[in-house]
Amino acid sequence: MQTLDTLALVGEVLSWIGLGIGLPLLLLGLLIGSIEGPWRSIEIAIIERDGSVFARWFAGGDFHERPLRRGEPVPPEAEWTVGVVSANDPARARVGEPPHFRRVLMTLGIVFASVGVIGLLISFLPLFV
Repeated sequence: MQTLDTLALVGEVLSWIGLGIGLPLLLLGLLIGSIEGPWRSIEIAIIERDGSVFARWFAGGDFHERPLRRGEPVPPEAEWTVGVVSANDPARARVGEPPHFRRVLMTLGIVFASVGVIGLLISFLPLFV
């Protein structure tokens, strides 16, 4: 029975750590997702005006424009590129892929919460054996 008690103790520690970290990460990921909304794929026109490079796109029934940032991945001599626009705020667009922060939070939250649930189930094992 001592092995079973040790296993239950390890399961309880894993459940505290896993659920204690995983559930807040999941809640934070869901909160960020509800604020940002989904990202929709769009085509963005790349124009050069007065020595600066601008991105121009049509979303939400209106045209939007902003200067490109230095680190944005735009192929040279490109007139059109693929980007994403926020469904909640069509004036907010990104060239390339959407930000990965929400996906990282959700993935880590699922992994930690899964470890916590498995640890919780293992900690109940001595009650049934």
